[in-house]
Amino acid sequence: MLNIGFMNKTKNKISFWFYLGRVMASLGIALLLVILYVYLSVPTYSFKEPRPFSGEYLYNPYQDMKPDQWKKYHFHCHSRKFFGLTNGRKSTEEAIDSVYQALGYDHYGISDYMGINAHGAESEGYIPAYEHGYGLFRKTHQICIGAEKVYWPDFPFMQNLNMKQHMINKLGEHCRFVMPAHASFTKGYKVSDMIFLSNYRLIEVVNPYGNAIEHWDKALSNGHRVYALGDDDTHDITKASEVCHNLTMINTPDLGPEHVYEALDKGLCYAVEFDNWFHHPMTLAEKVEQAHALPHLTRAELVGDTLFVETSNGKMQEVKFVGQDGKVLKTEENITTASYVIQPEDHYVRTEINVNGLQHFYLNPVTRHATPEPVDQRLDVVNKAQTYLYWFVYIVAFAALAWYLFKMAKAKKEESK
Repeated sequence: MLNIGFMNKTKNKISFWFYLGRVMASLGIALLLVILYVYLSVPTYSFKEPRPFSGEYLYNPYQDMKPDQWKKYHFHCHSRKFFGLTNGRKSTEEAIDSVYQALGYDHYGISDYMGINAHGAESEGYIPAYEHGYGLFRKTHQICIGAEKVYWPDFPFMQNLNMKQHMINKLGEHCRFVMPAHASFTKGYKVSDMIFLSNYRLIEVVNPYGNAIEHWDKALSNGHRVYALGDDDTHDITKASEVCHNLTMINTPDLGPEHVYEALDKGLCYAVEFDNWFHHPMTLAEKVEQAHALPHLTRAELVGDTLFVETSNGKMQEVKFVGQDGKVLKTEENITTASYVIQPEDHYVRTEINVNGLQHFYLNPVTRHATPEPVDQRLDVVNKAQTYLYWFVYIVAFAALAWYLFKMAKAKKEESK
């Protein structure tokens, strides 16, 4: 009797693991089929040839700037979610409040992975945001600012240009701004992608995990009017080394989301990078002191075809004017007012300011246009004929595979009789 009982227990145990294995295998197959469907359902895009900025009119995003209305913003920060698996291990919402309020930020957006954090939703300046993307190796991620809801599909393994453009388009249906995040990190976005990608306004130019200045210049050189933001991409708020690396200054009369969105859309903002704080760590107290003493832009004015730039710091250590293909057009050092005469052949001119050796400002470009108000180019067009052809081939291939598997199963069943 004991042997029979032991055998029954062993048999039941084997049956349990057998059925559990089948369930797990079925779930794995279902997940793979979903991922396969997401990949194969992408339409095929044709891309028009990009055109550099051109025309007789110069658009300066800072022309209506109010020097006393600059506010400190930060859109990329992670709190503890999914049991800490997504790297926001010790970042409670209360701890995030404590640190960024001490630093004097006007807004610090929590952008959890695939989830809109409602912390602070009762405040007038609340802006819903999240980081979209499942990819672990090539992080082709986006920060969705002003998000209405989470868009769940993604391409977690690899993405071609079609997929990146398609994702920007789909995300844009559910949020105010789609911003490619840490574009140079793990090469989630190639520099060459920026030639053709369109239908987005912002790009995260400065990020502790890798700046995307080359990506930005490639986009601008191909006529895409995109503006720079800077973020900390904080994952552990308890580490002083992870905060106050970068931020975004936005020129807005108040913290109301619509005013902020309007300023971002116009380019009334600039990215700030704090020099070498990652390589030469400071205490949080030291960062608080310097963040509160941060100078700001006081002038970026076009007078005729001459651009004048000044900051509240007075003398600037170095100012670079950068143009097509990232070429440095002019450099000035130890100067109170920097200026550059925009030439007829300059498609765009952006400004980099090394304020005092501690802070760097990345100003948005002055761009050329055929009309007084800029008109953005859109390069992507769905190639319906090619899309339908590919889908037809996929359907035929799956039907053939299903028929083959059915015939194999039927033959095996007949052999077992």
